Amino acid sequence: MNLPSIRPGCNQDLPALSHLFAASPRSYFYDELGDASEQDLLDGPNAILIDQRANRLRGFISLRLPQRSSALPPSAPTKVSLRAAAMTAAGRAARPQFRSLFCYAQQLLPACPQGYLLYALTEQRWLQASLKETGFEIADAVRFYERKDLDVQPVPQPANLRPAQKTDFGCLATVDAAAFEPLWHMGESDLLALHRDCRFEVAETDRTPIGYTALRLHQDGSARGFSSAQVVRLAVHPNAQNQGVGRQLLVSCLAFARSLDIRRVYLNTQESNGRSRKLYESLQFRKLGRPVPVFTKKDSERQTRSAALETSYERPSP
Repeated sequence: MNLPSIRPGCNQDLPALSHLFAASPRSYFYDELGDASEQDLLDGPNAILIDQRANRLRGFISLRLPQRSSALPPSAPTKVSLRAAAMTAAGRAARPQFRSLFCYAQQLLPACPQGYLLYALTEQRWLQASLKETGFEIADAVRFYERKDLDVQPVPQPANLRPAQKTDFGCLATVDAAAFEPLWHMGESDLLALHRDCRFEVAETDRTPIGYTALRLHQDGSARGFSSAQVVRLAVHPNAQNQGVGRQLLVSCLAFARSLDIRRVYLNTQESNGRSRKLYESLQFRKLGRPVPVFTKKDSERQTRSAALETSYERPSP
């Protein structure tokens, strides 16, 4: 019996991989990828499903394993996101394909003393069902907000605000780790990446950073230049919360956008983050669309690769 086989993808698979994503009825890209290419998806742990009889690519999964942040507590798990997935099968037939591909890619992750926290954000029903069958559970949801055509009123100024410098980001990663759970944490390398295309502002007291914002402007090609702005990140150290620092930082973002005649500002936060939601709604941000579920799965024990690959699919011949 000539069953499909699973193996890591390679450069020779790129043409077939491009065709798979173009033609697949079941495909997924995590929003943070932006303009990522299929080549980028092969850089991390990944798996492809090959139909040996037809010599065709039937499925693909890619995981993203970022550099672990040094600001995380030693016991915090290392997070791994589902970067992309595509299946030729439709309906329920896609679920066993996804499960087998995911288990294979998961076993390509290096040993990690802290264990892994695997996660995915998606509204797609086929992927939600596939994640649940693979052991994921809904841990939270991401809620989206927008604010349109409103004046900005001044607020108290409990902190000094200034542009971020590259030397700030180690300290800001520590602030971020204190403000967010490990699933939502951004480390120094993540913040430096944001700094390349965002307006980054630091709040400090006694010359010590206690919070920050990252505001990204979106161009539309018009004479005005920018169509909207996104508050990509807002963090305040827990020791400085309830003092108006978060409101000060957010109003500074709104005032800057207004100075550029930007009429729409949007952001998102966790559904479970009642403090942030209350702040946003008090500044006339309105809910936008439905919250997107966040699925997580803990991998605290490293299984042997051979055990995880005992699926209904044959391994390729050497």
